[in-house]
Amino acid sequence: MYVALCCDVFIHKVREVLWKKPELIDEYINKAELSQEKIDILKLWRTKHKKGMFLVLEYQPEYAVVIAPNEQGEDRLYGIKGMSNSLANILRQDLPVMIETVLIPFKGKIIYDSYIGTFPIGYAKGAKALFGEMHAKAAEHGIITSLE
Repeated sequence: MYVALCCDVFIHKVREVLWKKPELIDEYINKAELSQEKIDILKLWRTKHKKGMFLVLEYQPEYAVVIAPNEQGEDRLYGIKGMSNSLANILRQDLPVMIETVLIPFKGKIIYDSYIGTFPIGYAKGAKALFGEMHAKAAEHGIITSLE
């Protein structure tokens, strides 16, 4: 167990450096022998990632729906697919739940960078009602399912 925890801490530190300096992806692309498909995916990660806090509001069969502000500060809904398991299976928490992660594009879908931090926050009826209003307003713009 100690080895896994130690590795997780190391991976998290590397991840934090990467997303503070996404130009490191270019260095990797230049040094590694990669197919054009992989290069294209990595280039999108460098330019189209979205790092931050997201509030998971609902689980749908195809993805988890989260809300977060866009670049203009307006709430938007994002549909996040799990890589090998759905977010519902990974999080296993009652909704809503606050997460910290990095959203990245992958073949026309939105996935996350394999790390999700959760926060043990309970929400009262008033907060849940506010989240419902935010969801309804953001839903007018649809659910964003691609960052490309």
